[in-house]
Amino acid sequence: MRFSTFLALLLVAASSARSADVPRIFFDTDMATDCDDAGALAVLHVLADKGECEILATVSSSLNPTACAAVDAINRYYRRPDLLVGTVKGPGVNEKSRFTERLAKEFPHRFGEGVEIPDALTIYRDVLEKQPDRSVIIVTVGYLTNLRNLMRSPGGTDLIRAKVKKWVCMGGNFMGSPPVDDLKLDNVNFRRDAAAAHEVIRQWPVRLEFAGREVCSLPSGLKAGAVLVNTPENNPVRRAYDVYLGGPGRSRHVADLVAVLYAVRGLRDYWNLSETGWIDIAPDCAFAWKSDAAKQQAYLIKKQVNGMPNDRYVEQTLDDLLLVQPK
Repeated sequence: MRFSTFLALLLVAASSARSADVPRIFFDTDMATDCDDAGALAVLHVLADKGECEILATVSSSLNPTACAAVDAINRYYRRPDLLVGTVKGPGVNEKSRFTERLAKEFPHRFGEGVEIPDALTIYRDVLEKQPDRSVIIVTVGYLTNLRNLMRSPGGTDLIRAKVKKWVCMGGNFMGSPPVDDLKLDNVNFRRDAAAAHEVIRQWPVRLEFAGREVCSLPSGLKAGAVLVNTPENNPVRRAYDVYLGGPGRSRHVADLVAVLYAVRGLRDYWNLSETGWIDIAPDCAFAWKSDAAKQQAYLIKKQVNGMPNDRYVEQTLDDLLLVQPK
């Protein structure tokens, strides 16, 4: 064998090994309810540009047709115009958005008038079937409608068990010891399709980790995004924040951004993780946490440094990522 051929094979093998090491992310967003969905997708693209993850697909859990247009516009801005984009088919949640209609009008995307948006369920199944066993991390930053449809599809639970490493879910209020969510802080990602949330969380067959509101939304106190005013005006993520928040240079909670950052980078020095257990969720999505070492659920906890939560450090990390522009 020639040395050049041998070297080429080594490079291919090394590249394959690196690819196998990075998290394979399937991103599921409502992309209509709040501008932090746009921020989360931006963070995901930047982490992929840094070689820290691979983006498998970006689907919407919202029936709002401009949600997928906004997702596609952001994908295109970050130089990934061919990423799979799909939406819920059948029953689901259709909330009017403050910002996605503007993004659909102002930025290029593939879903013009009369263009059929693919079925998110078909994308889920096609993508999962092609991945190595136990390799995919699903990140949901919206409703759980798509996951309910996946679990109900023929062989869906077996497909999840075979291909999914874990699910990172932005949702829930893990307040108190043990945590109890009485819905006083609301719980939009669960409550707006409560039937799906109740079914999926109770029946999910593999590891499930929650980014709860107390570490990334109200009452966490963490915010990010004002730095987007320092990015180009043709940045659809900047536009999403400006329109949603009513002006430039304003920050929003970091709920969805935290879910993405954790799914890709893990705990690092950002958070701690609870002991394993499960949420005993009611049909209205109120729940009580039950500790159980035999279960496969856990939730993020703020990390304390010198007796104080490291909120500013997490905010700075996210703002730094939002400032990174496409390669």
